[in-house]
Amino acid sequence: MKKDCDSSMIEKYEIEVVLDVYDGNEDLEDTLDEMKAYQKTYEHDSVSVLEIKGSNVFSNKKQYQITLQVERDLSNLGRIYKSEEEKLFGFDEDQDEED
Repeated sequence: MKKDCDSSMIEKYEIEVVLDVYDGNEDLEDTLDEMKAYQKTYEHDSVSVLEIKGSNVFSNKKQYQITLQVERDLSNLGRIYKSEEEKLFGFDEDQDEED
């Protein structure tokens, strides 16, 4: 993981993920969307895909090396995600009104 912080209080770091796909049964776009969502810690985090490298390992297996970049504005974090469900589906607005 590489970290970088500049003077405007933007933190950036990279994450490398290896994804094994068997028999071509994986929708890569949906999987990438989920991976990006899981990397978020705060509401205003921005996650982007920097690079995807694919290779055939076996006839029924493909391996992807994926590099993600997380960008976080330290002066405007937003709400913290308390669960994986919040990362995928967003905050429960009714819950926020009760807090």
